[in-house]
Amino acid sequence: MFRATHRMRICTAMFLLMLSWAWAPHGAFAQLPPLPGFDTTAPTVSITSPANGATVSGTVTISAAASDDVGVAGVQFKYNGINLGPEDNAAPYSVTGDSTQVPDGTYTLTAVARDAAGNQTTSAPVTVTVLNGGTQPVAGRYEETDAAVTFSGGWSPDSGWFAWSGGRAMASMTPGARATFTFTGTSVTWFGMRGLDSGIARVFMDGVLVSQVDMFARSYEVNVPVFTMQGLSAGSHTLVVEVTGLKSLDSQAASSPYAFVVVDAFDVPTQVVSQLQDVGSQMSYTAGWTQGDISKSWSGWYAAVATTSGARATLPFKGTAIRWIGYRGPDAGIARVYVDGNIAGEVDLYYPEPRIQAEVFGSPVLADGNHTLIIEATGLKNGASSGTRVVIDAFKVVKPGTRVEETDGAVVYSGSWDHDNINRAWSMRTVAASNVAGAQATFSFTGTAVDWIGSRKSTTGIARIYLDGVFVTEVDTYAPGDGLQETIFSATGLAAGSHTLTIEVTGRKNAASGSAYIVVDAFDIRP
Repeated sequence: MFRATHRMRICTAMFLLMLSWAWAPHGAFAQLPPLPGFDTTAPTVSITSPANGATVSGTVTISAAASDDVGVAGVQFKYNGINLGPEDNAAPYSVTGDSTQVPDGTYTLTAVARDAAGNQTTSAPVTVTVLNGGTQPVAGRYEETDAAVTFSGGWSPDSGWFAWSGGRAMASMTPGARATFTFTGTSVTWFGMRGLDSGIARVFMDGVLVSQVDMFARSYEVNVPVFTMQGLSAGSHTLVVEVTGLKSLDSQAASSPYAFVVVDAFDVPTQVVSQLQDVGSQMSYTAGWTQGDISKSWSGWYAAVATTSGARATLPFKGTAIRWIGYRGPDAGIARVYVDGNIAGEVDLYYPEPRIQAEVFGSPVLADGNHTLIIEATGLKNGASSGTRVVIDAFKVVKPGTRVEETDGAVVYSGSWDHDNINRAWSMRTVAASNVAGAQATFSFTGTAVDWIGSRKSTTGIARIYLDGVFVTEVDTYAPGDGLQETIFSATGLAAGSHTLTIEVTGRKNAASGSAYIVVDAFDIRP
C-alpha cells in the first residue's frame, strides 16, 4: 500500500508540473523552482572576456557564458575572491567595473553560477593585469605567455598540479635553452620554482652575465621570486634566463634525476613580499583545524586543514595587502574571509583538478599599517565538490619599500656565521645563521625606516639590536611554531640619510628554546 500511495503522489506531482508547462507563459518555466531532490546538476560557467593574461585599463567589462539543465538563476563575478558588483540574473551575463579604483597589478577573476536549487559552480580563474599608470602601483605581472616573453627551443608548458601564476608555466632541462623578457623599468623579478627537482640557470641582463641561480630547495616552492635585480637605469632592458642542465651538489639534489628551470612570470617593478607560513608565530587557530598536514607538496612542507563549520584561523599582519596561499580541488569547500573584522568575500575553492599552493584570495590595497586576516571554514561546498576542505598553506604580505637580501654587499658579518642555509622556505632561498655569542651582522642603508626579516621558531635565541652604533633593545626570537620571513625588529621615523642596523648574537635563549640561533634573512627599507 505504501509503495502504491508513494507512486500515486509522484504521478500527481508530475501531472501538475506538466499542466504548469502547458499554461505557463513563454520563458516562465525557467523561473519555476525544481521539485525537491530532483535538480542535483550544477551549472557550467566560464569567463569569455577578458582573456587570460590580458592587460586592462579604464572601464572593463567582464563577461561569462553559463548554462544549466534547468536554468541559471544568476552569475556573481569576483576579483581576488571579492564580489564585483551585484549578481547578474539574466543572460548575457556581464559586469562593468572601473579599474582605476584599484592599484595597478595582477588580479584573479572568477564567475560563480548558481541555479534555483542552490547548485553552484565557479569558473576557471582568469588572470588580468590592471595598468592605468596609477600613483600607487604594485608590481605589474607579466605572464610567461605575454608577448614580451619569448622562448627558444627546448621549453615545454606545464599546467599540472601546482598552481602557477596565470595557470601555467614553462619548464626546461635542455642546456642552452633560453627565455627572454624585454621590459621597461628600473627593477625586475623572475618568478619560478624551487624544489628537489630544480636545477641551475644563468641570468643575463642586457647581454651581460649577472648571476648563476641555483633553485634546489628542500621543499617545493612555486610562484616564488628566484631572481631580483634593482637599481637599473630608467629605460628598456632585456633579461635572459638560460638553462644549464646542471644542478646543486647537495646530496638530496643528487638523488633526483631532474634539473628543471621554470619560468612562471615576471614583475616590473619588483615589490616587497614576505611569504609567511601556516605555522608562523602570529598564527592562531580555533578548534576544528588540523595542523601539520603533509599529504601534498605544500609550501614549507606543512599546511593546516579544516572541514568544520566555524573553524577560524587568524593572522595579524602589517602591510598594504595580503594574499592567502591554499588549495583548490575536487574535494575543496567554501571559506569566508574577513579583513579587519569586515567580511571580504566568500571563496569557493572547488576546482575539477587539484591545484597546490594556489593563490585563492587577495585583499584590496589596504592602508599601510596593522591589519588582521581571518579565514573561516563554512562547512559548505560547491555542488560539484566531494568535500569541504579548506587549506591554509602560506600567506604573502605586501608592503612598501625595498628588500635587501642577507647576501647583499651592504650586509657585513663578523664572528662565526653559517651562510647559505637552505633548510626552509627563506626569502630568495638562503639565510645567515649563528649561535656564537658576539657574532654580528651590520646592515648599512639609506632611508627613514628599516625592518629586520628573520625567523621566530623553537630553536632561535636572543639578539641585541644596535642602531647607528647605539644599543636599542634585546629581542627574544623564540616561538613554538616555525615562523619564516617574519619581521623581527622595526625602526621607523629615522632622520633621512645613512644609518646602520647591527644584530648581535648573545648566545642566550629562552628556556623553552632548543638552541640560541639568530637568523638573518633580509632587510626591508623605506626612503
